[in-house]
Amino acid sequence: MPNKLISDKVAFWLIFLAVTTVLLGASLWVVSFVRGSTVEANPPRVSTGYVNYFADGSVGGPYYTAEADAAVKAYIEEFPEPQNVQVLVGYNTSQIWGYMVSLVAGGLQVNCTYCHSLENFGWDEDPNNPDAEWPARKANARLHLQMTADLNQNWISALDDVEGKQRSGAQIICATCHNGQAQPVSWPDELHALPNDYRLPLRAEDGSVGTVADIDRQLNITGNDEDYSLDAAQYNQNTMYHMNESLGVGCTHCHNSRYFPSWEQPAKYYAYTMLQMNQHILSEYSESMGGQEPSCWLCHRNQVRPPGSMTDEAFLPEPLRTTYEP
Repeated sequence: MPNKLISDKVAFWLIFLAVTTVLLGASLWVVSFVRGSTVEANPPRVSTGYVNYFADGSVGGPYYTAEADAAVKAYIEEFPEPQNVQVLVGYNTSQIWGYMVSLVAGGLQVNCTYCHSLENFGWDEDPNNPDAEWPARKANARLHLQMTADLNQNWISALDDVEGKQRSGAQIICATCHNGQAQPVSWPDELHALPNDYRLPLRAEDGSVGTVADIDRQLNITGNDEDYSLDAAQYNQNTMYHMNESLGVGCTHCHNSRYFPSWEQPAKYYAYTMLQMNQHILSEYSESMGGQEPSCWLCHRNQVRPPGSMTDEAFLPEPLRTTYEP
């Protein structure tokens, strides 16, 4: 038998080292490739409590600047108690600042200067610049905080009374409508299958803000009414399509497919209550919405639980919570 050039043991170790080198080299290449493919950016600041919403700013980041951060810290040191608080009562200046950054600035993804002067955060007017735009935006933001409290306490709370369905606990907050936009769009182009002039059944025949009776009249789906027409059926279909598109659901989310007029599905009561809430928004707050009318899409954006809502009222200041009692 001829002599082996290398022993079996040496051959094993040579093969082992070769395979290990190849695997190690491949692993290092994968790590290098992944690192090289990663875009260097400020990590997103995830606001705990949001439903499917991420604010992408941090100090010095896209919307919340280091200059604003320094100014607000100086203001807190000078005024540890708030000067001019009207909605978030019961909180000191530092606590209010925390809510402003995470819920207001974070919800709209705007800097403090969008609604405030860095010279004095308590000002409602700018004594140095009568043409400044921020005072009007601050007044609108204050009104919308009051609207948030109104909707949570008088409408979202009503969902607790629906039998057969436990409410998710989600609460309305700035990001629920704004979703990271300073000027949100209520009726986007994505709802292209609807006529351009279509709006929810929130108005009376004379064009004024209607009542629940007007909603019921326009959404008569039994087919038993003598006045029910093809136009009425088309309008009803448009409304249902708008809801389907806005929530990302099918008809059976709210309806019994064997008899659509029945009310055995709890989600139908939810939708009916939310229609009334939209009518309330149109009546009380439409002037603050830049001429837009409310819609299901404005909050839901193709999801059942609106992205940008809060998972629980514990994440909100007490005056904005569903259970708050002044």
